[in-house]
Amino acid sequence: MGSVSDGSIQGSRYAQRPEGGPASGMGQAGKEQAKQLGSAAKERVYHQVESRRGDLAKGIRGFVSTLESLSDRDEAKVARPLLGGAAGLLRRTSERLENETTDELLADAQSRVRERPGLFIAGCVAAGFALGRLIKA
Repeated sequence: MGSVSDGSIQGSRYAQRPEGGPASGMGQAGKEQAKQLGSAAKERVYHQVESRRGDLAKGIRGFVSTLESLSDRDEAKVARPLLGGAAGLLRRTSERLENETTDELLADAQSRVRERPGLFIAGCVAAGFALGRLIKA
């Protein structure tokens, strides 16, 4: 009969599993497989970002020129400072996309998210809301 001290319940067939049994081997294999899948997904995203960086920079430059032409109109007197600031920010972003490596951009993004996680979450919520409104329209 088992006792509480040796890991079994008195009068039952339950006992502690020995270390390194079949369940722990399956768990370890699952962990390894998850690591490999995560690594492959990370590599795929990295290559997608690398290949589309130029297209994104080109699109941003087109948007900057649109903002600048809007701010030059007489009707935009009140919004001119806002449009100019947005155009400047987007121009700098476009230049960084063209001139920096993907590793540098990712490292900078990670450090900014660590510095201000609340701002990052709020930005994600705002972007999700805006995207939802665009899709709904």
